[in-house]
Amino acid sequence: MFPVALGAQDIVCDKGDTEVLRLEFTGNRAFPAAVLANGIATTPSTWARRTFRVIGRRYCMDMAEFPRDVVRLMLFYRGHGYLDVAVDTVVTKLGPLQVAVRFAITEGAPTRVSSLGITGLDAVPMRAAIERALPLRAGGTFDRPAVAAARDSLARRLRNAGYPDAEVLVNYETDAVRRAAAVTYVAIPGPRSRIGAVEVKVRPLRGNAVVDTAIVRRLTGLSHGSWYRQQDLERAKRALYGTQMFSQVSVEPDTGVVRADSTVRVGVVVSEAAMQSARVGGGWGTLDCFRAYADYSHLNVGRTATRVDLRARVSRIGVGSPLDGFSSLCSSDARTDAFGGDLNYSTGITITPPVGARSAVQPSVTLYSERRSEYNAYLRTTPIGGALSLARSVGRRTQNASYTLEYGDTKSSPAFLCAVFNACAAADQAALLRRQRLAVVGVSFSDEKTDNPSNPTRGTVLRGEVRHASRAVGSDARLQFTRLTVDGAAYVALGPDVVLAARLRAGAVLGPTFQSSVGDAYVPVQERLYAGGATTVRGFRQNELGPVVYNTSAYDTVRADGTPGGNPSDTSQVVYFRANAATAGQRTIPTGGNAMLVANLEARVRSPVLADVLQLAFFADAGRVWNRGAATSLNLKRLQWTPGVGARASTLVGLIRVDVGYNPYQRADGSAYFDTPISVGGQLFCVSPSNTLRVTKAGTGVGGAAVLQQAAGSCPGDFTPPRERSFVKKLAFQFSLGQAF
Repeated sequence: MFPVALGAQDIVCDKGDTEVLRLEFTGNRAFPAAVLANGIATTPSTWARRTFRVIGRRYCMDMAEFPRDVVRLMLFYRGHGYLDVAVDTVVTKLGPLQVAVRFAITEGAPTRVSSLGITGLDAVPMRAAIERALPLRAGGTFDRPAVAAARDSLARRLRNAGYPDAEVLVNYETDAVRRAAAVTYVAIPGPRSRIGAVEVKVRPLRGNAVVDTAIVRRLTGLSHGSWYRQQDLERAKRALYGTQMFSQVSVEPDTGVVRADSTVRVGVVVSEAAMQSARVGGGWGTLDCFRAYADYSHLNVGRTATRVDLRARVSRIGVGSPLDGFSSLCSSDARTDAFGGDLNYSTGITITPPVGARSAVQPSVTLYSERRSEYNAYLRTTPIGGALSLARSVGRRTQNASYTLEYGDTKSSPAFLCAVFNACAAADQAALLRRQRLAVVGVSFSDEKTDNPSNPTRGTVLRGEVRHASRAVGSDARLQFTRLTVDGAAYVALGPDVVLAARLRAGAVLGPTFQSSVGDAYVPVQERLYAGGATTVRGFRQNELGPVVYNTSAYDTVRADGTPGGNPSDTSQVVYFRANAATAGQRTIPTGGNAMLVANLEARVRSPVLADVLQLAFFADAGRVWNRGAATSLNLKRLQWTPGVGARASTLVGLIRVDVGYNPYQRADGSAYFDTPISVGGQLFCVSPSNTLRVTKAGTGVGGAAVLQQAAGSCPGDFTPPRERSFVKKLAFQFSLGQAF
């Protein structure tokens, strides 16, 4: 580390100052130029200024700080073991009041650790573990920061092994001629101690305390007689803050006072926060008429530190039964909603019991009931639903187990089910319209070993999930499946300015007993596998890599012999609907698959412009989503590759990401449908080119218009969208927050 802070140095140019156009370091083999440049005051003008001359920010020489930069560099090197370092400077004139600055460094041979000794640990039972993998090693460079880090590591390990008063001293002797240093650590463990009395003091928010000291003691997880470990005290502090019941928490040992029974007292002092909070509100909307909401949280129900959260939402008050007595106060839209005759509501309760610091598993239970509708679109009713969750977190390693149960149905028109719920096939629609139970048991894990959770430069991430639905766990006999997904990523720094990131993601939907075939069971749309979009294959729009259907904007009526024309009202004619070859556009509706493979490779490069806030990316994504049996087995040649470029900007709200992927592929074939507006029936017709589903007149509607019906049957998947010829239309633009993976 450099010895002084440089953020306040005055290097902004005033009139007559000499601009620094270039900053160089030569002879530096042990440390990159970027590290050295960050520790000195001399700074070159920005890349934009140096390149275009008229934009960007100028930085100039600070003649008072320039010689001090030489001292800073020498102190830095000597602190890291290079005692013979020499630093010279070369200033080259590039133009009027413009220079290039070069620091010529002669590092010399480093001083190395000739011997590393640790004394005072003879009576410590876990000596080998305490001495293992220290930041300093014999034969390594005599690095002062590493010397201090090793001392701190030894002291912390002793305090986590039962020695609350442990101290570590360090002595070293250097031989300038031999460029060697002998380092000795002297450990003073003190007596090994166990946890004695845990004394709790609760400072009330007002009046008398409402949190029982016994509850606080249980939450700390500190038990009398267990070996003292500093990390247990830190874990207890996090657990107490995690309850949100306390505004301040202190967990400290009474070090230096060890009783005759070799125990150490631990003092816990907490300051209470507000235990209850509530929020209510309401309003009026064009489509909802009157609406109201209420939220209530209690952090200490029954003085047991059990948290209970209640929520309630009610809308369509005035037009929805049974509160429909004053519809005159509501808009005409609210009164004429085809699916708005019932009161909309959502109620729920979540119970989170307390867990001690030693218990890494956090349970919670949620129960809810709801009815919600969208204007002239659908009505979804869930009389009862619930979820049980068990979450375990140790650092950045988490495991979760859950059980969810939902019992409900959806009322809507076939056209809307296709357009909004992506349920165009008859089986999908029937599953949504009938009331049924969906019960799912899920297990997931995540193991992150990276240097930065939001923008990693090195390390690995591994995630996986299993979701299972069957009659054995309470699901409807028609809703049985097992869904498996696994996701792994690795990050490697190829220098100070380049990070190489790679990710592999795979998934499969199997039968309820893990057989490869799902059989005749229906897999809900939300449980199928999808790819395409900002976090998977960026050359495709969201979820559009894989099986799709199309909603076309026009169709033709054709006779059985394929000639145009025909009248569905004429029973003597056999006519079909077929997608119009000149259709100007169609909406793509992803239907998902039961197998998925996605691979990503990305190089993240520090931008030459605004390097502190901007990062560039060059990527190649590949993937495939398919239905086993319909598209044989996996073949790597079938993967669809989309290259692209992107930019990431660091902002106050996080990393903003823009990616542009190039997609050279023709869109997949699929079934084609045409839907009529709800105002004229909300019907859905198959219009695939080869369909032979006869269309006939079923009756007469409003105004004498014919009501048509189409014969039942599967809709062929042979509709081919028009090929995109324009380069621009082959680009997919993705905007999101955070890295792609």
